[in-house]
Amino acid sequence: MRQTSKPGPGYYLSFLLIGPLTYLAHELGHWAGGEAVGVDMWMTLNKAGAVDDSMPGRLEAIIIAASGPVVTLVIAVIAWQLATTRRSFIAYGVLYFQLMFRLVAGGITLAGNHPNDEAAVGVMLGIGAYPLTIAMSLLLLALTWDTARRLRPGLLANFAGYALSSLVITVFVFADSLMRGADIRLL
Repeated sequence: MRQTSKPGPGYYLSFLLIGPLTYLAHELGHWAGGEAVGVDMWMTLNKAGAVDDSMPGRLEAIIIAASGPVVTLVIAVIAWQLATTRRSFIAYGVLYFQLMFRLVAGGITLAGNHPNDEAAVGVMLGIGAYPLTIAMSLLLLALTWDTARRLRPGLLANFAGYALSSLVITVFVFADSLMRGADIRLL
């Protein structure tokens, strides 16, 4: 059966809340992963890492790097479940943002500029930068595609999701660079 309803204004406005909250949840995942294994951590809007005098071992570094993507994947799976079972366009927006978030990070890795979290884990595991980066992106794409096929949000909703996700990601990266330049950290 075809979905006849389309996303309303709440779908579009929700990206302005979804993006920042799930972005922070991803970074908080890194921070919490490090703290859970006994590494003193710091966090900004777009980065989390070990405090200078707290040097993590190889296993701890893998856990820290993987914790953010694991949080993102959990958010995506919950959003996929809600979107497909409750036909929620807002949950679709949450899922869509997770895809965009990891695609941008993966694109930066593929461009060779800076390894994203998945690439860092892959390198530490000895499988290279690309397998986990591509696998995460393909998994999120599959969940998003499945949901879009079921909900049929329309081209406008997807283009708007792309534009709003891009805006949130750009603002976060820019604000983070300003905050780090001023040596401001969230944690």
